[in-house]
Amino acid sequence: MKYGQISTKELADFVRERATIEEAYSRSMTKLAKSASNYSQLGTFAPVWDVFKTSTEKLANCHLDLVRKLQELIKEVQKYGEEQVKLHKKTKEEVAGTLEAVQTIQSITQALQKSKENYNAKCVEQERLKKEGATQRETEKAAVKAKKATDTYKLYVEKYALAKADFEQKMTETAQAKQVDLIPVRRGLSI
Repeated sequence: MKYGQISTKELADFVRERATIEEAYSRSMTKLAKSASNYSQLGTFAPVWDVFKTSTEKLANCHLDLVRKLQELIKEVQKYGEEQVKLHKKTKEEVAGTLEAVQTIQSITQALQKSKENYNAKCVEQERLKKEGATQRETEKAAVKAKKATDTYKLYVEKYALAKADFEQKMTETAQAKQVDLIPVRRGLSI
């Protein structure tokens, strides 16, 4: 949608520039048509002068009409752009909760992965110390670290389950809402 707003602005700017050029061309043609009146209307070229003057005036009027139509087009494009801004803002507000749920599940997934790696490392360390016959103090210290890693891992598993449920609910709601929004569009296309 952001690129749509940029494209709309670029199109309006292009059409505006085109209208400015057409308007300048129309004024120049009108000026030229008026100058044709200054030339000699007598003689064998009199009919040719009339044709040139008339055709130049008509051409100037055609370009002036084009300027008016381009200005109307600019208004329509700007109106479309404003509607797109409103639609973008509305959509952004509607999906804010879903976006938050996505960000939450992403951060919790990363934290869960890190806590799992930490848990595995602490358990492996504890087992290694037991096998090597380390001192009781080192073994107990490793057991405390493994217990802490286990608790942290369980906590993130629970957080992940809650975040996943919230994510699925919000994604379902957003998808259903957007599907309802598309029904009139699809019906309009099939007609």
